[in-house]
Amino acid sequence: MSKPATAALLSALVLGGCAAAGSQAPELMARRTQLYLLWARYGPHLTFHHSGQRAQAELALHDCENGHFDRGLAELERLLRRERIPVPRE
Repeated sequence: MSKPATAALLSALVLGGCAAAGSQAPELMARRTQLYLLWARYGPHLTFHHSGQRAQAELALHDCENGHFDRGLAELERLLRRERIPVPRE
């Protein structure tokens, strides 16, 4: 799957997760979406690098969906830093 197609699919999944979480801390869910999409766009090419980062990113999304924003956002920021992707300010 190409990078644009993968990014589109990931966007749909992330935004779907935001809708599922309802009105639970919308600014934190927006931050979660922003960080995840940055990682998905600029992070490792998942076809060639099987380091477990995708699973870690998805677990971070799950943490956020379950209200554990501190843990989920910290993990997404760690994944971005690992790939030397600048973490945007809040």
